[in-house]
Amino acid sequence: MGLFLILIGVERESPAAPPAPKPLHFIRAIAIDPGAPETLYVATDNQGLLKSVDGGTQWTFINQGLKNYLVYDVKVLLVMPGRLWAATWGGGVYQSDDGGASWREFNDGLGNTAVGAIAVQAAAAGQQERLFVGTSTAVYERRLNEAAWRPITEGLRFWNGPQFQSLMISGADPAALYLGTERGLYVKRLGTRGWTEVPALKGKRVAVLAADPASGTFYTGTVANGGPFMSRDQGATWHPAGAGLEKAWVRALLPHPQPDTLYVGTSVEGLWKSADGGATWTAINRGLTDKEVRALAIDLTKPARLFAGTHGALFRSEDGGSTWKRIEGLPFETVDRQVAAIEAQSPRPPDAVAPPAAFAKCNQCHGWTDPALNQNSTIWRAAATRRDWRMTVARMSEGATLSREEQDQITTFLQRYTSAAAPASP
Repeated sequence: MGLFLILIGVERESPAAPPAPKPLHFIRAIAIDPGAPETLYVATDNQGLLKSVDGGTQWTFINQGLKNYLVYDVKVLLVMPGRLWAATWGGGVYQSDDGGASWREFNDGLGNTAVGAIAVQAAAAGQQERLFVGTSTAVYERRLNEAAWRPITEGLRFWNGPQFQSLMISGADPAALYLGTERGLYVKRLGTRGWTEVPALKGKRVAVLAADPASGTFYTGTVANGGPFMSRDQGATWHPAGAGLEKAWVRALLPHPQPDTLYVGTSVEGLWKSADGGATWTAINRGLTDKEVRALAIDLTKPARLFAGTHGALFRSEDGGSTWKRIEGLPFETVDRQVAAIEAQSPRPPDAVAPPAAFAKCNQCHGWTDPALNQNSTIWRAAATRRDWRMTVARMSEGATLSREEQDQITTFLQRYTSAAAPASP
């Protein structure tokens, strides 16, 4: 067509090709290193973990050692520079002691590695830090120097599948662990058995929890026409946090160091700010081209600098949220390259034995990130991580129609295989 137009002497530009679509980064969490605020970590559920050391201008992948790129949470340990914790949906918990340059599994004792949230309690004098994780079937607790996770789910009901979930330990009440679930908010006094339901939030779908370290105010964000709630008495009583957001699906909460200032990220409606303790709210979406906000973070050394992660992009504000600018240049890998990277770091253990014949039934449901186990070309692949496989195989048995004998055979094989393939937790 271009040659024909030239021959007849018509001066006309050829139609421009449509712009290539921007790769989407489904962002779940943002963490800023408190000791080095130019260092940021971003957890995504399709690209693994990203890191920036210059305040968000340049980014690199930090996925070495991860066997699952659906990362739902990332935490930076304040008292030990370089120590990070990552929660993945399917690969379990990972620990890094070198700022994310490498990761190791931290799954011993977990009967379920679909981890949706992680909370870290800083170490007290003479003790190791305490960790808590929420999975789709249980809540687990572990100190760093202990051999394995242990469930602390007495009094809770779970269903095995993706769900809204959040965990919080507040400096204002360090003896209490809060759990937000599909059915409401629960609190557990550490060192005691069982959980107590918070009546004011009974039946609410609690998606996120936050605490204001200055005032001690607690906040919850709910979805399905719930909006934000707040408590000024360390969780004793709760009430809606202001008018106007009662039907908002709240997915992120960010208390600001300025008194009574709170940011809320929502589904569909974008970002909102309150400067009066939640009594009134103002939309702050200028420049925000994606209003499905899933994560928020603040640079405490520069309180006007905020970051917002959405269902498709990462944004930065330098003026307290008045205006936002999309951060360009985040690296992106295709699924094929991700699978190849995971397979490359999944060497077959030297003393491994062949899977039992019944293992083929498991591959009818999904594949595996370990190529030595994978007998299925499906894009959905389970991570062959070091864990307690008894509960996982039991859940798998219904779909895979496994007999009790086959369950025992597969469990024994996977326990031996993954123990040989992965180093023991520290």
